[in-house]
Amino acid sequence: MCGAVLWFTAFGVGWFNAPTDASALTRVRQDGDLELFRSILLRNVGVSGALFLGVVTAGLATVPVALVTGALAGHSWGQAAPALGGEGVLRHLLPHMPLELAAVAVAAGAGLVPLVTWARSGLGRPIGRTEWWSQIVDAARLWAVSLAGLVVAAGVETWVST
Repeated sequence: MCGAVLWFTAFGVGWFNAPTDASALTRVRQDGDLELFRSILLRNVGVSGALFLGVVTAGLATVPVALVTGALAGHSWGQAAPALGGEGVLRHLLPHMPLELAAVAVAAGAGLVPLVTWARSGLGRPIGRTEWWSQIVDAARLWAVSLAGLVVAAGVETWVST
């Protein structure tokens, strides 16, 4: 939950600050094929992986990554919405957007599991090795859910939203 709040807040700030003049933007029509699917999936898995790898730094690295990626995604999508118009948003963003954003937010939550565990333990109490590994396994499970969602979202973006 903390990761989702953090990432979506940054997304909202990026969207709010996106320029509303879409005259300089162009949309290149792409055909849905395996190369496009691979490109979309690799980009999104890269963001998801960067968020998840915060577990290595006890969740601390996830915070700036979530803020930057959330703001950039919000800014990009905030620019795209006026360029596409209402019908274009319904056709080109809405089919894959909810699942993709949710999957990235779950990855942010996974990356924050160690930090949240430490905070919930009282911020000063040492966490035992067994409890620590249990939290890492939980974070890995959350990331697996994120990856599954990103595979489906990439498929929808490739063959439905394009």
